[in-house]
Amino acid sequence: MTPNPNETPNAPAVAPAKPKLMERLQAFIVRYGPLALVVHYAIFGLCLVGFMLLIRAGFQVEGAMGAASTFTGAYLACQVIKIPRFAATFALTPLLDRLIRRLRNKGPNPADPPAGP
Repeated sequence: MTPNPNETPNAPAVAPAKPKLMERLQAFIVRYGPLALVVHYAIFGLCLVGFMLLIRAGFQVEGAMGAASTFTGAYLACQVIKIPRFAATFALTPLLDRLIRRLRNKGPNPADPPAGP
């Protein structure tokens, strides 16, 4: 069968393009902004305290220099796991948002009319 030059071939259905990484990040910030910051800094604080405790448990450091080196070591360890911390922020923030919304809407809404005859 010879194709007819007057007919245009049907183009295959093309899936919509996936948004670029920067567009997805901006949409995430717009949707979860303050909650995402709280989650991120909470994870950072937990990591910092956890690493400080681990360093303290493993080494006997005394004096102000020891405390400074414990903090510095913990901070550097937190910087090493920065990428997993961001991944955890992106994974946990939507879950926490859903949980918070579910807990807020658990009771009856005061704006709803009373149920009854």
